[in-house]
Amino acid sequence: MPKEPHAPISPTDQLLWEKDRYLSVLAGKIQGIGLLSLDIFDTLLFRTCANPSDVFAEIAEQAHRNGFLKTYVSCEAFKEMRIRAEHKARAKQTARTGFSEVTLELIYEEIPEAICRREELVRLEVEVEAECCYLNPHITSLLYACKKERIPVALVSDMYLSSEQLRRILASAGLDLSQVDTLLVSSEEREGKSSGHLFARLKEFYPQIDSQSIVHIGDNVAADVEGASKAGIRGLHYPVILEHFESIHHWEFVRHGDVLPEWKSLRKLAAASDLAAGSGEKERVLYQFGTDVIGPFLHTLCEWVLDICVQEGITCVNPLMREAYLLAPMLEQAAQLRGMELQVKPVYVSRQATYMAGLEHFGEDELAYLLNIQGLKVRELFDVLGVGLDEEAFEAYLEKPIEACKYITGDNGETIYSLLCNYLQSESGQSKLSVSIERHRQLLVGYLTQEFGSPNRLVTIDIGFQGTIQGALEKIVRLAGLQPEMLHLLAVGTNRLDELRLQGMDIRSMLRSGSGGSESGKRIARTPAFLEELMMGGFGSTLRYSEDDSGRISPIQAKLHRSEEEYAGKLACQKGALSFQRYYAYLLQQKDGRISRASMHPEEWSKPLHRVLAMPKPEEARVLGDLTHQDNFCTEYIALICEAVAEEWYLAGPEAFLNSCNYAPSVMNVNWPQGMATRRFPYYLYHYYLQLADGFGSQAMIFDTLQRVKKDGIASLMLYGTGAFAEQVLKAAWFHALHIPYWIDPAVEAHTAPWGRFSYKTLEQARAMSEASGRTAPAFLIATLSELETYPSRILEAFEGSDLTPKLYQLRP
Repeated sequence: MPKEPHAPISPTDQLLWEKDRYLSVLAGKIQGIGLLSLDIFDTLLFRTCANPSDVFAEIAEQAHRNGFLKTYVSCEAFKEMRIRAEHKARAKQTARTGFSEVTLELIYEEIPEAICRREELVRLEVEVEAECCYLNPHITSLLYACKKERIPVALVSDMYLSSEQLRRILASAGLDLSQVDTLLVSSEEREGKSSGHLFARLKEFYPQIDSQSIVHIGDNVAADVEGASKAGIRGLHYPVILEHFESIHHWEFVRHGDVLPEWKSLRKLAAASDLAAGSGEKERVLYQFGTDVIGPFLHTLCEWVLDICVQEGITCVNPLMREAYLLAPMLEQAAQLRGMELQVKPVYVSRQATYMAGLEHFGEDELAYLLNIQGLKVRELFDVLGVGLDEEAFEAYLEKPIEACKYITGDNGETIYSLLCNYLQSESGQSKLSVSIERHRQLLVGYLTQEFGSPNRLVTIDIGFQGTIQGALEKIVRLAGLQPEMLHLLAVGTNRLDELRLQGMDIRSMLRSGSGGSESGKRIARTPAFLEELMMGGFGSTLRYSEDDSGRISPIQAKLHRSEEEYAGKLACQKGALSFQRYYAYLLQQKDGRISRASMHPEEWSKPLHRVLAMPKPEEARVLGDLTHQDNFCTEYIALICEAVAEEWYLAGPEAFLNSCNYAPSVMNVNWPQGMATRRFPYYLYHYYLQLADGFGSQAMIFDTLQRVKKDGIASLMLYGTGAFAEQVLKAAWFHALHIPYWIDPAVEAHTAPWGRFSYKTLEQARAMSEASGRTAPAFLIATLSELETYPSRILEAFEGSDLTPKLYQLRP
């Protein structure tokens, strides 16, 4: 089973930073650092909210409770007011002084005193920030490692908070402020990082330190890398919190809105703890999948199980193999991190291992059930029945599928299929089957007694769904003369569990997939294949049990057919899931009592997995769809999660294809319909849910246009447009990693100071630069929904007489 250290994450662990994907480039080099400079927010400090502005809504909620804000101003309304107040304060400050840096007090001066008590809200904002913030243990680990080497540490922030307010927040988060030598903040220095001026100010404090030996780390390229470079300082980009189009969290937002907002930054940090460093790209993808998706879902199951164990005094649990390969160590780690004593002892069992042992007799119904299993061979039939083959009539047909035997005639003129049926229903066959049933039962009950002492008192844990194995276990011990006193805990349960409860079973599920069930439960129950595969180890299902000469009973397992690459990827995913648990425990401890455990909101914690199942990224559909699924019930069935289907199913488009996946497996066997659709139509599902999330607004049109740009292989282009909509398009282009060096805004002078990483230009300047560069024709992204003819005409007119014909990208439905 995969093993990871149970030691909790600690910011004082001076080696922790070396496991960070972005900080590891400094490994073995910190002795050469003369001064470590750190950004604060989204670098040294993370927040327990989806977006920084969400802090303002929390401020309003607390202000309402304390009478500091008029009740008719809703939390969302105050959030928008607070954002606008900052913009107004910066504009006024720029007009007055030429600098845009403001203080928190200046921001609140823009909010009317008639609706709030400004001084109280200033104080409350600092308090709420302190409540939301926590130390990034990776950066803090590096800070303490540098201090151990006697390297000075400075904190440099573009922020409206004062240095005193920042110190209060940092101290509340647990930072030892004695380890910080200098704290510079733009609101006090009246200088920001992007211009390089704040870094120049930093150098004044350390004139003896060469600029080249100063390292600054931050999340903003313009401020923390380019700004540092202007002062001759090395800037290291730290994009852990940064959102972008390929981010799992962006795709979750499109499908579900903000998912686990309190834990969003923590999940990103766990994914940045790259324990799979140096591995192949597929392993890195699956490691992050473990930290971001599989880990949260399975840890929620672990927490739910632990809650029940505490409530009911349970000290030993029995997860079912094969999924217990990952679930067992996760249960052990969850218990240890929670300070609980819990024995986790897996039970080797499967549908096939319990099938014969759970029969009272073998009649026509049982025979029909087995003979209808697709692909079952004659040899496999006798193996599962445990009946020795002493009939020469079948020896020549052992490798023949049962279905094929319907059309093969034996020496006496009967089909082999009929001979099989007659043999198994004969007195001789029935006698052998009765002996086999009893032997299977004795071995299974003997195995349970040997391993667990009381075979009738198991506490089983499984992913789900029908409770088939659990029902079989209770029936088997009952047939053996024992009274079942078992508890069965499933991640997801169908309506079938209700029937089992009517039979007296204590079987519970964290999520329900049947009538009245959750959306996540239903989706997971429909498509469990890759979840199950990623939890398994290097061995197959339990087929049966055998007893050696000493009387010891051992499970016999199927051989597993996996490539080394696939097995390495699964191990990377499992390491990621275990790693997530440690980060989860870190944040829970940091915010003791202020955020709830995962088990309190299982539906919310299932949304990351639901999103992958319902709306996978193309990369996820490719990597997860290439995993193989092996079912060892009676016959060895191995297939890709996304196994190829006939081309005809795709011809009517993605919607028709998804509808076709409702057919029975005998018509079209599709394990993961959304994965298959995404592999063929990569952004269909994203586009569909983007439209729904945007209320059928402009976002889907912008997305389609940017996809055309990327499909044409264009990485850099100019923006033409004006106003808020053009700004929206600009930010969307950045979000898709497209470079927009110049913005031609008809309403803005070319010499106007830009607010972002671009320059304002005129069309005449754009033509001159394009001709001077000697490169291919320039590309323009036209950001308008009204000037559909005017804007393209202006661009083409500007290039009349030029050898260059610009390529135009317009927003179209």
